[in-house]
Amino acid sequence: MFFPGQPTHRRLGRVLLRVQEGPDRGAKVQVSRNRVTVGRSAVNDLSLSDTSVSGTHLEIAVTDEGILVRDLGSTNGTFVDGVRVREAYLEPGSVIQIGKTEIVLQGADEVSVPISERDQFGALYGRSPAMREVFATLERIAPTDMSVLIGGETGTGKELVARALHDESKRAKGPFVVLDCGSLPRDLAEAAILGHRKGAFTGAVADRAGAFENADGGTLFLDEIGELPLELQPKLLRVLDRREVQRIGENKVRKVDVRVVAATHRDLRKLVGQGQFREDLYFRLSVMSVDMPPLRARGDDVVFLAERFLEEFRKIHGKSLSLSPGARQALLAESWPGNVRQLKNVILRAAHLCQGTTIEPADLHLGQRADRMQTVRAADPAAAETPFPPDLLERPFKEAKQEVIDRFERAYLERCMAAAGGNLSRAAAEAGITRYYLRELLKRLGMHKSQGSDGA
Repeated sequence: MFFPGQPTHRRLGRVLLRVQEGPDRGAKVQVSRNRVTVGRSAVNDLSLSDTSVSGTHLEIAVTDEGILVRDLGSTNGTFVDGVRVREAYLEPGSVIQIGKTEIVLQGADEVSVPISERDQFGALYGRSPAMREVFATLERIAPTDMSVLIGGETGTGKELVARALHDESKRAKGPFVVLDCGSLPRDLAEAAILGHRKGAFTGAVADRAGAFENADGGTLFLDEIGELPLELQPKLLRVLDRREVQRIGENKVRKVDVRVVAATHRDLRKLVGQGQFREDLYFRLSVMSVDMPPLRARGDDVVFLAERFLEEFRKIHGKSLSLSPGARQALLAESWPGNVRQLKNVILRAAHLCQGTTIEPADLHLGQRADRMQTVRAADPAAAETPFPPDLLERPFKEAKQEVIDRFERAYLERCMAAAGGNLSRAAAEAGITRYYLRELLKRLGMHKSQGSDGA
């Protein structure tokens, strides 16, 4: 939806798929989104009746590099032009075979997408088209009561989105309640959602309201909804449909007026296809979906955010700091697996440790520095038993694991590209992967600017 005078930007975004063989022959779907899923489940953009196709079989992502198809752990695999792939770039006319079905990519067009005039929404900041596109969506849906499902990697700011939606809504004066579904003890999860009566179970020493009652008149943020136990999902769905709760141990039904915003770093469509998340609950939560872009896809927002964090530091500590040109380049070269949260930690650490008024690359402590590890080992001999810096081992498991993987991929690809003289085709052949996959890896790791020729 466009408004008169609203700024827009153009990006690749309209994908047309047609089923040319299989039980659903002739079916078509044209989607103007940057992610399309295909599979047997009804949650997919292209839903198939082919029983040899997995629930959520594959996704097609629209990237700056082109149209990328990814197999989502399907049972029978994904084939592109006769070759089985985990992921591959598509060209118009490419044929995707899954089970007994053949799908042809008939085309991909540019679309004009509305973007916000502002570089801020609530506590979210960004000047990149990707973030201003998100802001434009949030500006439209904030005044409504519709349920919103927020997706994105860890550290992209999903809770900030939920808080901003609340603050910009007519419920702003009501409560904002956060329920972290990933940290709920399984035996207490139902009570946390619905509440309980005194004596309803061991440990229920008093009557207690649940999350929905506490959020009455306001917003309930269900963080990491993908971690909610399957057996509790029907009960959550019942509350969402009826807008009423019944505490454990009570017969009384209590009406609630709550807007629900949910978030997850997991692919709920894939979970639906695997039978780990209810399809009807997915549809109930995703009346509107917002996907937060990773920091590596936001360009110069890295420096923009870093400077904002330094300004916040100045207001609290009274110390003005700036980034040197080298520090700016170092920040832009990082892949940021921990996204904005990781960037903020890096900048605040540098601000505290910087000796002067200008932050240099060495102050950022990006990557594993030999001199730092020697100091750590001298102070703690046990640290010599692990190849990882201690601060990595103190971070959340998923975030730390991803950084280890990124470091390995970066070191491996640097050696591979150097051995191939910067030639993508030779490097891909040596690594045993496709040239397209290599190019995507280089881009994700921030190494695409330094890649060499694309010849054979």
